[in-house]
Amino acid sequence: MNKLTQFTARFLFLVVACSSTTAMANDTTAKQQLKLKLSSLTTYQANFEQTVVDIENTLLQQASGRIVLQQPDRLYWELFEPNESVLVADGDNIWNVDPFLEQVVVYGANTALEDNPLILLTNPDSSKWQDFEVAQLEGQFIITPKTPNGGIESLRLVFDGDLLVKLESKDGQQQKSLLTFSGIKQNKPLAAETFVFVMPQGYELDDQR
Repeated sequence: MNKLTQFTARFLFLVVACSSTTAMANDTTAKQQLKLKLSSLTTYQANFEQTVVDIENTLLQQASGRIVLQQPDRLYWELFEPNESVLVADGDNIWNVDPFLEQVVVYGANTALEDNPLILLTNPDSSKWQDFEVAQLEGQFIITPKTPNGGIESLRLVFDGDLLVKLESKDGQQQKSLLTFSGIKQNKPLAAETFVFVMPQGYELDDQR
């Protein structure tokens, strides 16, 4: 896999925990506000421009693509040429399609999203909220796992009112992936087959479940 595909896979898998009463209250308030916003985002469709930079802010990759989300736990992610790849989360499994290698890697959804703040975006009613810290700054929310596992270290969601307009993730190597959304459609009906995975003919299957 190229760097962008690897980073995208980790995407599917800056706040330090504070023991003071004030910090706990702020975290609780931020969580409540974010839950309200995410609970009203039952479906989401958008095109995006993606930039990936390293710890020194050096540009590593640029790409464009499309994202479709439906609560709970459904996600379709596609990168367009020349960095083609597709991710489909159907609620039980996550399918990662790499056209360059003609390979599909499948993971169990619960394992792949464990300790990943993305689970809060796809399921705001998840019991996993207790495993994350949430900070709020105006229209931005930063989600961090209380116990870093080397995957996604933080997820920053940027809203314009109730509209999700940007999403930035940072991984254990301090690489940042910024998605800027356009053509956004929230809470519009989706085709039933959107999250149904069909194995491409001739592709090799790597089953990691």
